[in-house]
Amino acid sequence: MENKKEKWITIILYLVFLIGLLVTMSIVLTDIDTPNSIRFVIGFVIFLLLFGLFQMILIAINVKKLPGFDIKKRIFRFAGTFVFLMAVSYISNYLFWPERLDNLDFGAPLGLALGITFYDLLFTKGEER
Repeated sequence: MENKKEKWITIILYLVFLIGLLVTMSIVLTDIDTPNSIRFVIGFVIFLLLFGLFQMILIAINVKKLPGFDIKKRIFRFAGTFVFLMAVSYISNYLFWPERLDNLDFGAPLGLALGITFYDLLFTKGEER
């Protein structure tokens, strides 16, 4: 019973995310400037922050349930993916924007590497892996 309830809560959260994203994008792209639209966008940003925190907590709980060798394998995969994405970022900056070589952008490669490495922990339980 509880597993079904958790599944429905997750589906509802993702539906709220998608609908809110569509409404926020339409508000921003059509340049609607009313007090209610500003409140909606601010509320959606707060929802995004809480939703991201929820996902990080869910991943941390599921990482605790993993065996040690699986955690080590994921850390090595994360490091390799991060180094690869940083190299691609640096090479693309070197080829297309040589004036931007002095500032390295760690945000996008770090977020992509974390997402690629740990995304499956959001949707599976410890005993299912």
